[in-house]
Amino acid sequence: MTKQHSNIISYWRQTMNEHYYTIGEVAKLANLSVQTLRYYDQIDLFKPAYTDSASNYRYYKDSQIFYLDIIKSLKYIGTSLQDIKKALMLTPEELLVFLEQQEQRLEEKIARLNEVKYTLLKTKKQMQEQIEIPIFGEVYTRFEEEMPILQVTTTELTPTSSTNKYYGTLTKIIENEGSVLNSRYGCIFPLAHYQDVNDIIYDAIFTPLLTERTFSKLSNNMKQTIVPAGKYACIAFIYHPDTYFSFYEKLKNYVDAQTSSFESTVYEFYMPATITSEREKKFIVELKIRQHAVC
Repeated sequence: MTKQHSNIISYWRQTMNEHYYTIGEVAKLANLSVQTLRYYDQIDLFKPAYTDSASNYRYYKDSQIFYLDIIKSLKYIGTSLQDIKKALMLTPEELLVFLEQQEQRLEEKIARLNEVKYTLLKTKKQMQEQIEIPIFGEVYTRFEEEMPILQVTTTELTPTSSTNKYYGTLTKIIENEGSVLNSRYGCIFPLAHYQDVNDIIYDAIFTPLLTERTFSKLSNNMKQTIVPAGKYACIAFIYHPDTYFSFYEKLKNYVDAQTSSFESTVYEFYMPATITSEREKKFIVELKIRQHAVC
């Protein structure tokens, strides 16, 4: 800026009975770039009080700085520039309603982010548990935390049957609720003496839930429930229809030989052994039976 131009600005400010700022001064006061202020002018969001037609210099009134604070605050919480432009044209009463709507939008976003965080933590925990399986093909015990699940009742499936139809039903419900699907699923069947693998009939197919939300409008054969916390006797192995029954029998024999009593429900978990795109994916099966709590 030349000395002559500076003198003109000083004289102009004095004759207008209100303090005026150049675009550079406003940029410093508001901690914004000159380029941002020029863009706000171009989109009619924050225009200067006066623009010199000869020099194209922009000048802003002292009272305008207040509106920059509003713009920055709304932009900080994620409001679009288009919506900010509308907000600046509202009455105080209308602006209050607008801000309440923005607050509600933020609350929903925070809730969503918290759900995503919870999902991430649950997924990490499941992966850690899978990694920490102490030994395959042998019985081990460990304490399990309570696990929320969504399950669908079945009447004809065995460990050698395809569960894709039921798992697809669970997938559809979870995704329609805007939630995320687990990478594993499971089945429930009674602890009993069976002759072979085809004698085992599942009572339900389930998937662990990665969120804490409650699912609504479930059909009569579906419910949201839990796998209870407690000490479990477990056995893990790579799934194969020819060897499944031998591992089940090993777990049952272990439970029968214990002096402590166990519940009569077997929880079967399926999880991918790898996440690669192999043609023949391998799945880990983990069978779990909960020990009765000691009173």
